[in-house]
Amino acid sequence: MTVKITVPDWVSHRSEDKGKRATIYSVAIHPDGSRLATGSLDTKIRIWATSPIQNAESTEPQLLSTLARHTGAVLALRWSHSGRFLASGSDDTIALVWELDMAGGGSSAFGTTETCIESWRPYRRLPGHESDVTDLAWSEHDEYLATVGLDSLVIIWSGQSFDRIRTIRGHEGFVKGVSFDPVDQYIATASDDRTVKIWRIEDWGLEASVTDPFKTSPSSTFFRRLAWAPDGSRLLTANAMSGPVFVSSIIQRDDWSSEMSLVGHENTVTVVAFSPRFFCEPGTDNPVTVVALGSQDQSVSVWLSRLERPVLVARGLFERHIMDLSWSSDGYTLYACSSDGSVAALVFSEDELGATLPDDRLQEARASHGFVRSTQPVHSVHASLPRVGTAEQPRILTVHKGPSAPKGRLQQHITINRDGKRRIRPTLLSEDGQEAIATPPTDPLATLLRPSEGRTLGSSAPPVQNRPAVVIAAAETSSAQAFVPPPTLSHVEITANRLCVQAQNYTDRPNEITAQIDGQVEWIDFPTHPVLLLAADELVVAALADCSLLWYSRQGRMITGLQLGAPCAALATRGKTIAALTCLGELHCWDDGSHIVAHISLQNASCVHAFYIHTNGVPVAVLNSTKEAYALDKRRGAVAIVSSARFQSSASWDARMQTSADPVRAVEGHINSLQTTLPSSPHPDFVLATTIRHLETRLEAARLLDSASEYRQALHALARKLADEGIVNQAEDLVRTLLGPIFYKPGISDTWTPNILGMEKRELLSSVLQVMGASRALAGLVQKYQELLQTMQA
Repeated sequence: MTVKITVPDWVSHRSEDKGKRATIYSVAIHPDGSRLATGSLDTKIRIWATSPIQNAESTEPQLLSTLARHTGAVLALRWSHSGRFLASGSDDTIALVWELDMAGGGSSAFGTTETCIESWRPYRRLPGHESDVTDLAWSEHDEYLATVGLDSLVIIWSGQSFDRIRTIRGHEGFVKGVSFDPVDQYIATASDDRTVKIWRIEDWGLEASVTDPFKTSPSSTFFRRLAWAPDGSRLLTANAMSGPVFVSSIIQRDDWSSEMSLVGHENTVTVVAFSPRFFCEPGTDNPVTVVALGSQDQSVSVWLSRLERPVLVARGLFERHIMDLSWSSDGYTLYACSSDGSVAALVFSEDELGATLPDDRLQEARASHGFVRSTQPVHSVHASLPRVGTAEQPRILTVHKGPSAPKGRLQQHITINRDGKRRIRPTLLSEDGQEAIATPPTDPLATLLRPSEGRTLGSSAPPVQNRPAVVIAAAETSSAQAFVPPPTLSHVEITANRLCVQAQNYTDRPNEITAQIDGQVEWIDFPTHPVLLLAADELVVAALADCSLLWYSRQGRMITGLQLGAPCAALATRGKTIAALTCLGELHCWDDGSHIVAHISLQNASCVHAFYIHTNGVPVAVLNSTKEAYALDKRRGAVAIVSSARFQSSASWDARMQTSADPVRAVEGHINSLQTTLPSSPHPDFVLATTIRHLETRLEAARLLDSASEYRQALHALARKLADEGIVNQAEDLVRTLLGPIFYKPGISDTWTPNILGMEKRELLSSVLQVMGASRALAGLVQKYQELLQTMQA
C-alpha cells in the first residue's frame, strides 16, 4: 500500500517568537478541500491553505487567516456543509460562528501582528454553556447546530438564525462528543456518565441510551468524538471497552445493539471519523464505508467495512495523543491533529480505498431507512471558492443566501388529540435568542403507558379516590426481634412522571395496588399482604409486610418478587436502579443486574429521615438516630459517611442551607433539618480539626455523588485551610495524592489513577499549589512541587 503522509512543520500554533508548539485540539477541512482550520490551546483559530500541505513545491500562501476572538483554548471546529460558516467551541464557555468578511483581507487579526490574507469575522456569538464547549456538529442540511460541554448540556441552535431551539439535560456527566445522523432523524451524544444517548430530532426526546460498551471505560479521555456512517446505518463510538481491551464500539441503527467493535488500539480511542463517501468493493458495485480511529496510543488506524483488520495503522506520526480527525469531501484525504501541536495529512488513492460510488447510491441507502422529516430542510448555502488566493486576490466566498428567517413569533398551530386535549405547537423562537421549544415536550414513557386501543387492567373499575391514611395494624415486635417494623397504613401513595400509584390495605378483603395516569386506571394488582412502602420511576416497587419486594414495569407487568428477610424501613428507585433499606439495617441496591448489600446501624423504621437514589444510581440515607448521612460506595461494597451533624462546628459549614441543586450541599441541608444539640470541646484545635475533617468528607461525598464542581471547591477550600494554618504534613500528603507516582517501579501494582470525576489530578494539583502559594509557611513545599510538576509535565 502506498499512502502519501505529510506532517508539515509550519502548520502549528506557536507564539510569535517561534516558541513551543501549543496543543491543537481540533482540525476541520472545508467542504471544497481548499482550507484547513485548526483550533489550539493558544486561544486562536488558524486557517491554512491545503495545497502547500499536499504539495511542498506549491507557491501558494500557507497561512490564510488567524482568528483571535476566543479567550480560552479552542476545543472544537466544524465547517457547515454549505461551507459558508465555521463554528468553534472553546473552554471560555462560548461557541462562535464565523463568516468570511468579503470586504476584509490584508489586515491583522485582533491580538496578533500576523497579516491575514482572508478576513473572517464572528457572525454570531452563542452563549449558553456554563463550562467548556467540547464538541459541536452541524445537521446534514445545516438546519441545526449542536454544541455540548462540560456542563452536561446539549444545546441545539437554529442553523439559520442561530437562536437557541432546545437545551437537552439528559446526561449526568460531562458531554464530550456529538454527531448528527446523516438521515436527519437522530443526534448522538457521548458522555462521562458512561452512556451514548440517541435523541430524536423530531421532538428532541430520548430514543435510546447505550451503556454496555462503556461500563468500564476510563473517564480520563478529554474527547469522546463519535461518528455516524455516511448512510446512517451504524454509529461508531469512542472510549469503549470490551473487557480489558480498548475498542471502538459499533452501534447498529434501530435496535441500538452494540455487539460488534473495532479492536486493535493499545489505548483509549478518542475520536472516530467516517469518510463521507461510499466506495466500491473490487469486482462488484457493493458499497464499502471507510472509517478512521484516533487513539491515545498516538496512532491512527483506517478500516474498510469489508475487512476485519485495518488497512492502515499509522504510528510514529505524533508524539502525543490524537485529538481530532477530519476527512475531505472527496473521501480520500484524512487530516489528524495531536496534543503535541502538529497536524498530519494522509492522502489515499483508489488503489487503497477503491473507487467512489455515485452520490445517488448513498442517497438510496439513506432513503432505505424509511424516514422522512415532517418539515422540509432549509436550502443549503453553497460557497464557491477559488483554489488560489493572494494578498491582492484573497479567496472570497460567494454566498447564495437562503430565505431569511422571519422576525418575532409566528401564529401558533393548535391541534386536538383524540382524548380531547389541545396541543399548541409554536413555529418560531423568540427574537432575543432565549431558549424556546419548537415542539412541546412529550413524555415517551406516558405514550407507552397509554395504549391507543383496547382496555387496561382495572379500567372497568372507577378511579381510586384519595382517602386519609390511618393505621390499621400497629408495628409488632417480640423479644426475638431486634427491629421495629413500620406500621401498616390503610393508604399509601407515590407519584412519578404523571404515574400515580396507590396501595389500599384492607382487613376484610384483598389489598390493592392501582396505577393511574390523569385519573385513568392503567393497571391493578392484588397482593396477598399489606403494602408498607411504594417507589416509582421507570419501575414500580412495592414493599410488603411479609418482608417481600414486588417489582413491576410502569405498564404493570410483574418482573419479580424477592424476599429480604426483614420488612423495609425505606424504599427508593431512580431509572432502573432500586434501593431498599430493611429494618435490620441492610442496604440493598440493584443496578443493571448487579446486587450490592451493605449495612447501616438502624434502630427502627422511624429513624430514617430521608432515603433516595442520586442521579448516578448511588443510594443516600439520612438517619435521625445517628444524625449522619450515608451513601453506598459501590467500589468498596460498603456504606460511607458523607455528612454528619458533628460538622456543624466546622468553619466551612453553612447552617442556613436547607435545599440545593448541588448534591453534597443538598445532603448537608438534610442534616440542618435534623434537631441536633451536640456538645463542643474546649480544646483550642477543636474547630480547626472539625473543619478539616468536614472538607475531607466533602471530597469523598463529591466523589461518590459525581459532583466535579463541588469536589474542586472542597479541594481548594481544604488547601486554603491547610495553608492558612501552616499544617505542612497534611498539606504535603494532599499534594502527593494528586501528584501520583514519580517513577515507574516494575512489579509494584499502582493503584493511583490520574483522573477523578473527569478532571486530571495533576491539573488540580497545579491550582492547589497556587492556592497554597499564598502561605509563607508552605512556600518551600509549594516551590518544590511546582518544579517537580513542571519537570514531569515537560
